[in-house]
Amino acid sequence: MIGEHGDRAVVCVSTTTVDGRPVPVPVHAVVEDLQRRPALIRNGIGRTRCGPAGAVLSTLRKALGLVDGVEELSVPYGDVWLGIPMRFTGGTAVPCLPRLTRSERLCLDSAAGSLRDAYTRLPAHTERIAT
Repeated sequence: MIGEHGDRAVVCVSTTTVDGRPVPVPVHAVVEDLQRRPALIRNGIGRTRCGPAGAVLSTLRKALGLVDGVEELSVPYGDVWLGIPMRFTGGTAVPCLPRLTRSERLCLDSAAGSLRDAYTRLPAHTERIAT
């Protein structure tokens, strides 16, 4: 999963493997689950409690060079920020965007466009708050 949360998340079916072997991914079921998940969390516990903190600690351990591995982080992608896998080795992070099919690339670009549109509405909204 890359890009962003919810219905704009990009399911990287073409590069999904288990033990190095391709596996079938029920894309529609995954997308439906992603769309239902926020309501399930909200109705179940009301909010997430440890997920964000765990992600920060995991990333910090990698950024400090204590462990190597991959984290999906919000990083610059053109003129927006999207969730892109970053490979940490010895504390150095390098983007490791998987090889995407044309369809997956279009979905990622669509997510970027959605965020770009949201960004353009922010200044007008923040100016109204300031006055």
